[in-house]
Amino acid sequence: MTLVKKSSTLTGLGVLTALSLSACNQDLTVPQANANALKTFQEQTLTWEACDPTLLPIPGVAEELGARMECADVKVPLDWTAPARGTASFALLRVKAAQPAARKGAIFFNPGGPGGDGLLFGALYGYVWNYADRDTKAGAGLYQLAQEYDLVGFSPRGVGQSSPATCATNELSSAVHNPSADRSQANIDALLRNARLIAKACQKSPFTPYVNTDQTARDLNLARALMGDAKLNYVGYSYGTWLGSWYAKLFPAQTGRMLLDGNTAFHLNFHDLFGLQPLGFERAFRETALAYAARHDDVYGLGATKEAVYAGYDALPADLKYALQGYAGGSIVGALYSPEGITSIPVQLIAAKGVDDVLRANPGVTTTQAAAPLLAAHTYAAHPGVDAAAKEHALPLADAYFSLLREDVVPMQLDPMSAVFTSVVCNDTPAPQGTEYWVKDGNEQAVKYPLIGGSVTQNPCAFWGAPTTQKPATPAGMPPLLMVQNEYDPATVTEGAFGALKATPNARMVLVDDETRHGTFPYGTECVDVQVSEYFLKGTLPAQDFTVCPAVPLPGETEVYPVGKTYATGLTPQGLTARVSAFRTTPATTQAQALIKKILERNAIKP
Repeated sequence: MTLVKKSSTLTGLGVLTALSLSACNQDLTVPQANANALKTFQEQTLTWEACDPTLLPIPGVAEELGARMECADVKVPLDWTAPARGTASFALLRVKAAQPAARKGAIFFNPGGPGGDGLLFGALYGYVWNYADRDTKAGAGLYQLAQEYDLVGFSPRGVGQSSPATCATNELSSAVHNPSADRSQANIDALLRNARLIAKACQKSPFTPYVNTDQTARDLNLARALMGDAKLNYVGYSYGTWLGSWYAKLFPAQTGRMLLDGNTAFHLNFHDLFGLQPLGFERAFRETALAYAARHDDVYGLGATKEAVYAGYDALPADLKYALQGYAGGSIVGALYSPEGITSIPVQLIAAKGVDDVLRANPGVTTTQAAAPLLAAHTYAAHPGVDAAAKEHALPLADAYFSLLREDVVPMQLDPMSAVFTSVVCNDTPAPQGTEYWVKDGNEQAVKYPLIGGSVTQNPCAFWGAPTTQKPATPAGMPPLLMVQNEYDPATVTEGAFGALKATPNARMVLVDDETRHGTFPYGTECVDVQVSEYFLKGTLPAQDFTVCPAVPLPGETEVYPVGKTYATGLTPQGLTARVSAFRTTPATTQAQALIKKILERNAIKP
């Protein structure tokens, strides 16, 4: 988890309503310079131009979309509470509706984060949905969305093509060992020092105070108005649900059809929201990934029960388990975001066991170079394919393990996404200050949820001070929102999503029972996709407040294995089968779908 932000006194909070683009009259308390600056932003004309073809790394996509794909930069206030303070830039990429006469408006996409760059999403969905199988109800709906809507991706302020956020210092990070297994004072001190360094690095940037969800929501509202749409239509994944909910509360009259997918607990503060993640990842790891390995013990040989598989994992050295959370080419935590990733976890565990076996047999080997021939010669599994796959993971995993043992350190420099992540999380809502809460919480989470629980201690928000904005209250006329949620989503935990549903008037939820992946739509079943497409095409919400859809099997399996609670199947809408909608398969569509998946996983809210 990364954070960044500086305590800042909000300017002009009392005039936020006047600065809303929906306001008819200027608030007379706004200084004239701010009023003039606001008018300049509102009256600008977007200059749509051909996008740089290097933005899309997939051959043929830009050519097929042709003149429908355009890019523009929006000038936005650096600070919406004081528009005269300066200017920032906000980048858009749209694929115009294929049928302009039938255009219903634009759909904006946000892939999560905070800090996720969704600039390519409009182009990728515009391309892939053009190949939807129109002989299926689900495919026909997706195809029609691309015909009747502009599909708009954007780089939120701070990342991608927009004004960049930075968090950097020459100071070196402290070496950290497995935060759950090692709760020594030295390791806790290292976690806390890194959190302080991150906060300090981010707060050196004068842009940091203005990187928060309120500013981004207002940027979106400006883009909506400049595109000539009365309402904002929107699909938000993960943190995108937090942003979507914020927008709907801030601008209820300008909120159109809004899908929130992979729902954060957006009714809570960020520190409470992230407090649910150790549960979510632990549960998905043990109940889905390890259960999958146990069902295929004849292939993987890790154990015939999930408990046996876990015992083998738990016997690994603590820092080797920590290395498994992030190494070149793999991560058991990141793998929990997708079905394909979940089914890769047994191979990663086999690789880790092989690394441990080789190093135990050769205690003098302490470098990647020395380990390489030994790991290449080792047999990891009886199954040839599994053995080959594990061998590919072994060397980079060993390299990460050696780095932890050497206690390598680097300058504390965050990439733009991590800088935005930290800034937004710490700027949006208050967090307990100081060390006591975070050490205690880490101690407790490490015991209950050892996969990632101890990591919560390294939280820059503990050293941030006050947030730079305030969550909007739920208005009396809260517009209806459609929420889609997977039961065992590891990052945006169902308990939090259910709390958000309960706290949001007029919201309805489609739950995919027994599903673990992070993010759903498009899911590939009529039960999910038809309900979503009809909402955008016809404005029709599901008939019930809470609708259950069945999951699809994991790759290589032919049935769905229950996890957690079994929800009432009687709530599944009649007439919608679980038939998978097909896409015409070409190399480009396959690459486009893979890139969408990669962006969602990269930008998902992570611990």
